[in-house]
Amino acid sequence: MIRSSTPYPILLLLIILQTGCLTVENKEYRIKLRNDQSGDATIRFINIHSESEDSADISSDDFRQLIEFYLEGNQFETDNPGIQNVRKKLYESAGVLTGEVTFSFDSLAAVRLFKFDRSSPYMYLTGNPLSREQLVESNGTRGPEWMPVVFWSGEVTDIYFKTRVVSEVSFRQSLLKNFQGWQATEHSQKKQ
Repeated sequence: MIRSSTPYPILLLLIILQTGCLTVENKEYRIKLRNDQSGDATIRFINIHSESEDSADISSDDFRQLIEFYLEGNQFETDNPGIQNVRKKLYESAGVLTGEVTFSFDSLAAVRLFKFDRSSPYMYLTGNPLSREQLVESNGTRGPEWMPVVFWSGEVTDIYFKTRVVSEVSFRQSLLKNFQGWQATEHSQKKQ
């Protein structure tokens, strides 16, 4: 007989199924390359929101996770090995919650760019089947439909692309109000 280490496996399953998901509407990537294929990058997460399979409002829990694990914690760094000097901030922009992460990197792999050799173009795969991101715009050249890659000249130093995060979940809740409440609380605590 196999025993479960969790005394209440059904309760655990229900908790897992009721958790939401932090996601965004768009991401903007700005990458500044150096000659040695290192550089600096900024990723903007535009319209951060919570989504779930049902209409239960779990935005407070998702916002707490955003602050605890991403803004004040190191989840972004854990998810993206090879980055250093990370600076993170949240702010309101155009009526939505936006997050911004700025960092430096030592290799193209850290920002998921590829360059075969010194004379090759820089490349970024846009059709990754494991990602929900779809390319919206770029300062590079998009490959044909059968080759979902964006190319940049091997001499370029500034790379930009924007993606849209695709989701089939019907219930979305903006985290802007959560942010405004948190910001007001943080402000009042600093005055005391």
